[in-house]
Amino acid sequence: MNRLRVKDAGVNGVAFENLESGQMSTENIKALCGLINAEFMMEGILPSFEPNAYGIELENLLDAINRPRVGS
Repeated sequence: MNRLRVKDAGVNGVAFENLESGQMSTENIKALCGLINAEFMMEGILPSFEPNAYGIELENLLDAINRPRVGS
């Protein structure tokens, strides 16, 4: 998560702070999911379009952050 926060350069600072405090709003979740998805597309896939190790880590992170929004 720190790698994403550094790359974000403060744009979604409130969302990261709310994540750390456990007080995520729907907008925070949406912002972080967008950031994770973009990172996945740029750094998380192999030329074969399969996820690399970092991509799998990002998929797991996306699942965890998005869980409250999808209700499971």
